[in-house]
Amino acid sequence: MAEAAIELIGINKSFGPVRANRDINLEVKRGTIHGIIGENGAGKSTLMSILYGFYQADSGEIRVAGQPVTINTPNDAIAKGIGMVHQHFMLVQNFSVLENVILGMEGEPLLNASIAKARSELERLEREYGLEVDPDAIIEELPVGLQQRVEILKALYRGADILILDEPTGVLTPAEA
Repeated sequence: MAEAAIELIGINKSFGPVRANRDINLEVKRGTIHGIIGENGAGKSTLMSILYGFYQADSGEIRVAGQPVTINTPNDAIAKGIGMVHQHFMLVQNFSVLENVILGMEGEPLLNASIAKARSELERLEREYGLEVDPDAIIEELPVGLQQRVEILKALYRGADILILDEPTGVLTPAEA
């Protein structure tokens, strides 16, 4: 039996008098795909935002690979191998695909050698996951479906083992979905 990639145990979250999540339990095994479905306002995005560190649960526990973790910020989630593609993309419209993927990465200065290394890694991820997109294309010139690919590649580039897609078909045309 596959190991649990993530476990959410007894998650509760309220916003004032409104309970967004009440005693939620979710286990996702490594190598599986899950869809969280429900009506608008059911708390799906809130739950995913807790897992990604946008919100903190009022109570409950998060485990990654069986280990209890604290996720207070998106950087905490990224460090634990969790990536998120939001319904409303977080891309700089007048930047290239490559520039968007490396934007915000700390560490190496953006010298020609590190940009070449980043391009090579991006191209490897594109091939591995079948998500080809021109690294030099400008975001605002890409259809929404390709922009979503860029967001997925951005998460994979940052080392995501667990990928959260919030309303993944909400912005796509019927042909792209």
